[in-house]
Amino acid sequence: MKILFLAHRIPYPPNKGDKMRSFHELHALIARGHKVHLLAFADETKDLQYQAQLSALCASAVIVPLNRRWAQLQAAKKLSSRTPLSVGYFASPRMRRLVAHKLTRLNPEAIFVFSSTMAQYVLPQFASRTVVDLVDVDSEKWRDYAWHTSWPRSWLYQLEWRRLRRYEHAIVRQFAQTIVTTEREAALLDELDEFTRRARLRVITNGVDLEHYRPFGAELLEELPVEEQKYFTNSAAIRLVFTGAMDYYANVEGVRYFVDQVLPFIREREPGVEFLIVGRNPSSEVRRLGERDGVTVTGEVRDVRPYLTAATACVVPLRIARGVQNKVLEAMACGRAVIALPEAVGGLRVVAGKHLLVARDAQTMAEAVLKVLADESLRAQLGLQARRFVEVEHDWAPLLERVVDLIESVGSRAILARQPREQNEVVNWK
Repeated sequence: MKILFLAHRIPYPPNKGDKMRSFHELHALIARGHKVHLLAFADETKDLQYQAQLSALCASAVIVPLNRRWAQLQAAKKLSSRTPLSVGYFASPRMRRLVAHKLTRLNPEAIFVFSSTMAQYVLPQFASRTVVDLVDVDSEKWRDYAWHTSWPRSWLYQLEWRRLRRYEHAIVRQFAQTIVTTEREAALLDELDEFTRRARLRVITNGVDLEHYRPFGAELLEELPVEEQKYFTNSAAIRLVFTGAMDYYANVEGVRYFVDQVLPFIREREPGVEFLIVGRNPSSEVRRLGERDGVTVTGEVRDVRPYLTAATACVVPLRIARGVQNKVLEAMACGRAVIALPEAVGGLRVVAGKHLLVARDAQTMAEAVLKVLADESLRAQLGLQARRFVEVEHDWAPLLERVVDLIESVGSRAILARQPREQNEVVNWK
């Protein structure tokens, strides 16, 4: 089956949330024997180097550079319209030409769209062959941002929330199938009638690479680059670890909240506790947090697994979170005890107190962390149950099988719908 795969961000390397999911979906389609033609944006120049790897993997692959300044200008132009600004951000004449050319030349049996912002490129006549993976209901993210920021940003975020929510509803109504990662996300699309939700909306959660992320010993620390070994010179240190892209607003807000409101209470009781913020592109605000006592900001690291392995516990103090947090799945897969706020685990079918600890606020989070730090057997039990949970609920293999089956079913219907027309054309011509 010929499949056109559209992604708002290059699905390689699989080193961050959306890239992980899109890469696994891409790879699963190819492993099933389909000829996948990839069109994707690269919002970082360094990502263009992966064109060759993706071309070797796919039937064809074209990566389009996304100029951020130009994209911001295109988004700003949509202020006077009803179009979501994020759709304007990813609006590209070159991408539009490439997609139209692929659709008309290849006439693919199925189109797979990763992210709502790429749905704009599917020609109307191909809507019945299209599966859209929204992943999360992104409009809710902007609603959360509006709540946590002041005017004029709050006004802008609220505007985007309303526009994007209408757009997401239209996607579900227009295309053959739409995927989200959690029942909570599906419930947000509450304006859809019951038939549309049942017939066109599917919930397929995120997975985690259980072989890559697993409980390790000290061998990973021994393989660290020299410049990273400085973080682990004290073998007896009590370490709390947070991982994530540190230019992403929700992560920045989360670590700031933890350092300001949670960590002081912990260090008052346990002065030797260290908090490691591990992730690429730390903002200036995050770098300033690294100047506080007990706080270390690593920036980008080659591999997050040594940091998870060396963690006494992992904390996820996110007050703004949608869908399934990969950082939670990775820590759990590595057998770490996790302490999180409710927003960070709302998309998981975890049992609080069994698979991880869930805190209501800064004080209860500090108390939960201190409880875990003081009880080695509790840490071990939480880590064991966390690993078992992800093995049962978040193994990629069965999840990807569902994604591929869904795309194949849509493509097969398109093939069947096309055959009678072709036969009629032959009869009429005679």
